Order: sequence, then C-alpha cells, then structure tokens
Amino acid sequence: MPHKLAKINELIKHELSQIILREEEFDQGVLTTILAVDTTKDQKETTIIFSVWPDNKGREVLKKLNARIWHLQQFLNKRLKIHPVPKIRFKLNTDEATSQRVEEIINKIKN
Repeated sequence: MPHKLAKINELIKHELSQIILREEEFDQGVLTTILAVDTTKDQKETTIIFSVWPDNKGREVLKKLNARIWHLQQFLNKRLKIHPVPKIRFKLNTDEATSQRVEEIINKIKN
C-alpha cells in the first residue's frame, strides 16, 4: 500500500473513531472498535471494518451506523483536508479470533 493511502486510512480511522465515541449511542455495555480502514487506490471509497462486543450486538450496531452514514460522511468531509474525501461504507468483522481477544482483554480489566 502506498504511503499516502496508509496515511489517509489512519486519518480516517482516527477521525471516525472520535465521532463514534462522542456522538453515536449504542446499548449500555456495547463496545465498538474500528479495526481497519481500506481506501481504494482512486480514493473514491473506503471500507471501515469494525468489531462489536458482545458479538450478538454486531448486526444492530451495523444497522445504526448505516442509518447515520450521511451524518458520519459529512463529519469526515468537514474534518479531512483531502479531496476527494472517500465515500464510507461499513463492514462488520465476523472473525471469531478477534472477538475472543476483545473478550479476554475485557475479562483482564474486570479482574
């Protein structure tokens, strides 16, 4: 991946993480983490890969994020100093290993 795309991915990940943390409301106890951002070479689209804990809330969170995608896109359009700002889409990570790792970390924090 070219250096410029890597920087764009990190920037999008950071900015989107901030807005989701501050403005999106999920059920109590639901943890949403952006795992990766994958922007196309032409910078027209970017896929936001995220995970949710507990696993059974993943589809619900995906639905909420997709319902607010216009708002999230507008936030990125204002915050990012790049042109064009890639069109975002969300993809729920269903990798069980990632879910288990998140659960292990949460259990360590609790104990």
